[in-house]
Amino acid sequence: MRTPSILFIALLVAAACGDSGGPAGSARVTVDPLLDSLFVGDTLEPGSLTATYIGPAGDTLPTGQVIWASADQDVVEVDSLTGRVVAVGPGDAIIVARANGISGGSLLIVSQPLQVTLLLDTIYVMPGDTITIPVAVERDGGSAPAAWFSPSPNPAIYTVDSATGLLTAVSPGGPVRFIVHADTAADTGAVDVRLLTDTTGGRTYFTVLGTVIRRSGAQARAVNYRRIGDTLTFRLNSGIPTTTNAVENVVITLRNAVTAPGTFDIDSLSLAEAFGSGADPICKPVRSWSLWSARTTNPTVTALSRDGGWITVTRVDTVTGGLAISGRFRFDAQRNDFYTNPLGVLPVRGTFVAPLVTDLAPCRS
Repeated sequence: MRTPSILFIALLVAAACGDSGGPAGSARVTVDPLLDSLFVGDTLEPGSLTATYIGPAGDTLPTGQVIWASADQDVVEVDSLTGRVVAVGPGDAIIVARANGISGGSLLIVSQPLQVTLLLDTIYVMPGDTITIPVAVERDGGSAPAAWFSPSPNPAIYTVDSATGLLTAVSPGGPVRFIVHADTAADTGAVDVRLLTDTTGGRTYFTVLGTVIRRSGAQARAVNYRRIGDTLTFRLNSGIPTTTNAVENVVITLRNAVTAPGTFDIDSLSLAEAFGSGADPICKPVRSWSLWSARTTNPTVTALSRDGGWITVTRVDTVTGGLAISGRFRFDAQRNDFYTNPLGVLPVRGTFVAPLVTDLAPCRS
């Protein structure tokens, strides 16, 4: 179970957007490709990564001498002058290129020759919920073996099918671990079965992959609220307040209220619809949308949903003060700072158990 810190995001943002030695949005350095992957022992020869220096006017200028570095020497080693990369250990590392006093970066993901990875380390469910545990298996130079799961250590709380990974929540309790295997490799996650009795105590767990890798537990709360001049709409907010100056959020907004179980599509949200003049995606949503964002000291990483996502509400129970819901979601979010780069897409998925309240007050963004 790997959980990179929020500092990892801060490093990537700083590398991608340039140092703070000049005005924001002035000169910058980009590294291509933005995202790459290797197995332990693999190399990237000089020239595999290229740095481009873009001046304040947006024109491409000579880079001069490029100095390369690795943000994690236990994952990758980089020759500072040639940019030759050697993958030395499993994990994630930013490759930084510095040109003309400005830094840019790309993310390199290194896997073991045989590696099994849970795509959702912690699963929040209510009793009676079922979910197939998502997992990825990779093998260097051959077909990947099938994954299988150890029996539940506490079948009174949950059971799991060893061959398919179908998990069934039985009664409140947890977190209780589960183990997925593939040949000699294994990974460990946890199941937390919750039964809310009022509109407090909501929890979610989500994974963000791609150029920003995060596996995070968060508070969760849902609301059916009145959008301006229209009927009720739905919002699920999963937020992580940290100890000092960082906040991370997944927000899902649906055009219609949620009152019963079902699967609801998540559509795209453009930069203009999110941030343009007169845009108000909260109080005047043009369609169902979602986003992931992480605010560090400066700046903020935000990624807006693309078409093809969904949120499934599996349970809707009446509790004191409102409702309690559970379910899961999955969507692809495009990083704002790499909005035209296909490698800037972040697959986001998660599970939640959340209180659901109704708010008829005038909408305020």
